Amino acid sequence: MPAMSGELLSIVVPVYNEESVLPALFDRLEALAGGLDLAVEILLVSDGSTDSTNAQIRAQIDLDPRYHGILLARNFGHQAAVSVGLERASGDFVAVIDGDLQDPPEVIRDLLARVRNDADVAYGVRAKRKEGWFKRSLYATFYRLLRRIANIPIPLDSGDFCCMRRCVVEAMLQLPERNRFIRGLRAWVGFRQVGVSYERSARFAGETHYTWRKLMRLATDGLFGFSTLPVTLMQGLGFIISMVSALVAAVYFGWYLIDSQRFPTGFATLIISMWMLAGLQLLFLGFIGEYLVRTYDESRRRPAAIIAEHLHSVRDL
Repeated sequence: MPAMSGELLSIVVPVYNEESVLPALFDRLEALAGGLDLAVEILLVSDGSTDSTNAQIRAQIDLDPRYHGILLARNFGHQAAVSVGLERASGDFVAVIDGDLQDPPEVIRDLLARVRNDADVAYGVRAKRKEGWFKRSLYATFYRLLRRIANIPIPLDSGDFCCMRRCVVEAMLQLPERNRFIRGLRAWVGFRQVGVSYERSARFAGETHYTWRKLMRLATDGLFGFSTLPVTLMQGLGFIISMVSALVAAVYFGWYLIDSQRFPTGFATLIISMWMLAGLQLLFLGFIGEYLVRTYDESRRRPAAIIAEHLHSVRDL
């Protein structure tokens, strides 16, 4: 075993109904921790799991005091679970990894090495993905679109898998928003950030818990949380439609003055214009409504999640 450096690495692992994955996850995390030259604590954040996940977490804590269990009162969502883990992590370095083993725990060693050497944040960059081509295409499109429209540079093909120094975690915890997009907040706080390329695995077992609805919610959080493009689009389209409408009105007025007998009297153009403007107004109201709902949501100052139970080994007491 390598000599201990006196430092502590916290590994935050959000899980949701991962009963078929946890045994392999525990084995690989323990192998990782055994080969590092610093102490390790592993925080398993159960996001309202309804299978045997919580029972397996309790059993693992009894076996290994390095594990801690944070059981949320219900399913608050992946980003909220990660946020709770970051709040409870106490390490000099904090790693975040999903519990489905798509991100290899062994890569944490490489991320930690970069953070100790020349960076404050080392995030995983997915060189290859094992999802179907359709989902891969959507992910690629989303990341590239977000990078172009965001007010800050957000790394391409990078999720929440990362390792950070304590100072970065403290900076992120100062950000008060409830609708959290962790990879965006991580980019927003700055510091020295580097990417580490790795190959993402297929899901180890079971089915993904990231439904299309949850993916759309995540994309919306990224878009509206880090870009003012929707408002800019509304302003630009409003100006263009106003100019086009004025031009068309001028043409029709001139036509009427020159040849009023042949001036068209049908309603087709009027109806089409009305429907187009009504559709655009509804779209714009939707954009405005999304920002208003988020403002209202933040004003209530509710916590991102409620902790039902925080589990420790009896050997820690």
